[in-house]
Amino acid sequence: MTIYNGNLGSINCFYKRKLICSVGLSDKQPEEYYWYAADAVLKEGLRKGRHIDTIKKEFKDFIKNCRYKEFKKVLTKEDRETILICFINLCRLKVIEYDAHDEGILVMPRSKNLRPSEH
Repeated sequence: MTIYNGNLGSINCFYKRKLICSVGLSDKQPEEYYWYAADAVLKEGLRKGRHIDTIKKEFKDFIKNCRYKEFKKVLTKEDRETILICFINLCRLKVIEYDAHDEGILVMPRSKNLRPSEH
């Protein structure tokens, strides 16, 4: 799995010590953008009358499928964003810990370019 970087860094999702997805962060799509999108998806599910336990199970099954399924093609940005939104909602619903040692979300800001050392 490739770690995708934007001009603001990246946000990465780990499940059972495996990198599931990576999404680059940019000025147009910062971290808050994905939290808002995840909130909208969760609210839409609740508005449609789905039970919270059903929503949790569907998100978790989707992530498990992503973890165990061998992808034969490179994931598109839309695929990675969908996985990220599921992950964020699972963290909100306390199914996955946000910063556990073997699962969660890791936000990595863009590091400053270092000057080459002078010889």
